[in-house]
Amino acid sequence: MALRPPCLKSADNTEFKGGQRLECLFWILSPVSLWFIPSDMLFSIVTPSFNQSSYLLATMESVLSQEVDLEYVVMDGGSTDGSREIIESRSKRLSYWESGKDAGQYDAINRGFKKTTGEIMGWLNSSDLYLPWTLGTVRLIFETYPEIQWLTSTMKACLTPDGTFENLWSNTGFSARRFYRGQHGGPGNTDFLQQESCFWRRSLWEKIGGSIDLRHASAGDYWLWSRFFQHANVASVEAPLAAFRFHDAAKSVHSRYEAEVAEITREMQALPESSFPDGSLHVIRWRDTDAAGNSRTRWKLEKRATESFLDASTTVDHLIKKARWPATKILDRLLGLTRF
Repeated sequence: MALRPPCLKSADNTEFKGGQRLECLFWILSPVSLWFIPSDMLFSIVTPSFNQSSYLLATMESVLSQEVDLEYVVMDGGSTDGSREIIESRSKRLSYWESGKDAGQYDAINRGFKKTTGEIMGWLNSSDLYLPWTLGTVRLIFETYPEIQWLTSTMKACLTPDGTFENLWSNTGFSARRFYRGQHGGPGNTDFLQQESCFWRRSLWEKIGGSIDLRHASAGDYWLWSRFFQHANVASVEAPLAAFRFHDAAKSVHSRYEAEVAEITREMQALPESSFPDGSLHVIRWRDTDAAGNSRTRWKLEKRATESFLDASTTVDHLIKKARWPATKILDRLLGLTRF
């Protein structure tokens, strides 16, 4: 749901509270109102679920609370744990939902997306969460930079099963050719794209055929990235956009996921590396200062022609992470701040 000026009653902006026409006009024309005027950019978000009643409501509310134009679809695989009742309790706020047997998570996602029409797409699994600013930030970046075809976060937030904070993993960014080489979640690599933080334009989805390959029951997301990367580099955004929840069901598919990733990587590397775009895209928070000393922040897109910058920054980042704790302990001893 997009916000409207407080002096407007209806969605079509036609009904005013008495005596507030002038006040409303000033509000609409003011710079601050630009943050609240409804956008034409429609989001299509799908949540696949099966017997996740412990987490489902929190997941759904994290989507429904987003202040954007939204069509939200929930696809339940015929749960028997009370999930259906949870979905029904929010059904008036959903664009579509169903509860019945399916052919797995990615079948549910494919069929869910067929019920949508929005320009920006993404899915959120039924134990994970969007953050309060997620879709608003994504909308602003896509609107500001129409050349961006898809994006993800460089900051992967993780939660414990009870929803408390676990960790925040960060990296320096992603690129198509590094993905091709297995450097972004390939076999034995943990520098992966966080699925719940990935969003893309419908035009890109249609370029890869408009569905996820169902041969990969666990790593359908990795397959999708391998196809997206053949068409466009992902924009790496320096902001956390979602939170992944650790729980037993998530751990149980890990070995199957790794096996499928290895298979997808072999298929991908049968293609020439030149079929994947060079360079990388980074969206950073930037501060502009004018001659009078006034400053403002904005999202800035940085384009790199080759991977050399990303390779160098990744190497430096890894070295810093490895050296930070030993160096801190040595400096602590030298400064005499702690007795051992």
